[in-house]
Amino acid sequence: MNKPIVVIQVLAFLLNFYDTGHSQTILIQGNQSGILDADTVMIAGNVTVPAGEQLKFKAGTMVLATGHFRLDVNGSISAIGEPGSPVVFSVADTAGFSNYATGRGGWDGFHFNGNDPLSDSSVFKYCRFEYGKAVGDSLGKMGGIFNIRDFGRISVSNCTFINNYAYHWGGAIFTESGDIRISCSTFQGNVCGQSAPPYGYGGAVCFRYSRPEIFGCEFTGNTSTGIGGAISLEYTDALVSNNRFLDNFSGLGGALGYLRSAPARIVEGNLFVNNSCLFFGGAIAFIKACPLVLHNTITDNHSSSYGGAVYCNDSAAPVVVNTIIHGNQAGEGAQLYIWDILSAPEFYHCNIQGGKEAFGGTGGIGFHSVYSNNIDTLPDFLNNGPHPYSLQSNSPCINKGMFDPGWMFYPDKDLSGNPRIDGMLPDIGAYEYQNDLGSDFHIVSADIKVSPNPFSDLLCIDLGKTYTEPVSLNIFDGRGIRVHSAMIDPGIQSYTWNCNIHNNGVLSKGVFIIKLISPDFQAARVVILK
Repeated sequence: MNKPIVVIQVLAFLLNFYDTGHSQTILIQGNQSGILDADTVMIAGNVTVPAGEQLKFKAGTMVLATGHFRLDVNGSISAIGEPGSPVVFSVADTAGFSNYATGRGGWDGFHFNGNDPLSDSSVFKYCRFEYGKAVGDSLGKMGGIFNIRDFGRISVSNCTFINNYAYHWGGAIFTESGDIRISCSTFQGNVCGQSAPPYGYGGAVCFRYSRPEIFGCEFTGNTSTGIGGAISLEYTDALVSNNRFLDNFSGLGGALGYLRSAPARIVEGNLFVNNSCLFFGGAIAFIKACPLVLHNTITDNHSSSYGGAVYCNDSAAPVVVNTIIHGNQAGEGAQLYIWDILSAPEFYHCNIQGGKEAFGGTGGIGFHSVYSNNIDTLPDFLNNGPHPYSLQSNSPCINKGMFDPGWMFYPDKDLSGNPRIDGMLPDIGAYEYQNDLGSDFHIVSADIKVSPNPFSDLLCIDLGKTYTEPVSLNIFDGRGIRVHSAMIDPGIQSYTWNCNIHNNGVLSKGVFIIKLISPDFQAARVVILK
């Protein structure tokens, strides 16, 4: 009896928002594969993509669920939009979305569960995902848009996730045992959890037992009721690089919650600003976790209770290097709060307001871990332009960082895309001040290719293109000492460095930095001598 009403509602929606005389609309449910060649695709029931098959959405397609329906992906999905013409996944009627006790007003997203590891990759590029709502059974209450289990061949890039919800884990994305990559995407206004147990983990993204890459994304205004207003990582080895975390909120870890993990990969080059928490860690909460935290800027975050910036508990031992922790606020431990004496975070070449003497908590008052070459001074942020938290020319953070040749994941670029090291030593924070920039100087995205990397003697350097003027090539070791230089003539694209011949075989193994410099650009690349 309800089917005619649903059809009338759908037709009314289309008449209001689309010119039916110039667009094609199709309804799908059940098994689906192939190319959906339509302006509007209505999901009228649960959809299954069979194993070994692909379902493809074209750029500019509007995909609307007519109810709380899902896409079970046993094969693969291709949804590749274009700038200005994304693939949009939404719901036809959002009424009732704010009632988290039911599926009304939302749809049930994409479900990947134990797919064949050799199956084709699913690719989502230039897509917009909204009003996903994970409120199903115990396995369906995670991931408002993506619920991924035991599968990793998924790539998400240049996408937007806005106003999605999950009852338990991952307001937009939940992954367990999946090594997926998320890049250059925006997460805004996603929510995870209830006001009572079970609390939410990861307002936007939650990973468990996984090895993901989260790169170049922006997380704004996401919320969880438990831990990690933007991201929650548990039993996970994640690369969290060059992201912006702004105005997120949670009970613990306003932006990021890292739990029960001993990752090899790093939390690097991120900006944490105006995040807040109800209890512990306005920006980050580390609970029995020990990642390398490198080149981050953590400022203007707030806790209503303890740890305005960072919170450590349960034997947490992050190694914090070249990071600014300044201008954060809390009732106790404005910058850091260390709950227990078993937690032993280490700090090297950081700018930390108040120093270790201002740490809060039992472990803070009795701080006994490494605190080496740190400073306590105003960072002197630029405070204007597209990167207000970059450094002024007189900042005390310039050339005050450390560079360890043992780092395997040291970045080539800072948060703004400039070369990471501009000088003999890196700067403290997420941004590298470009000392040689004149009014006509600009940074190019020169793609310096090197092979092999790591190398043992010969290193082939491809400049990415030829230049009309001579280009200076300089190679520095991990201490910032120049060990080789050459001038590349116009029209030449490659150069071979024999580190044994050019340096009498006396170079120490470790990290080296290749820098290209011309009158109007510079670029850098990190290589490893094994």
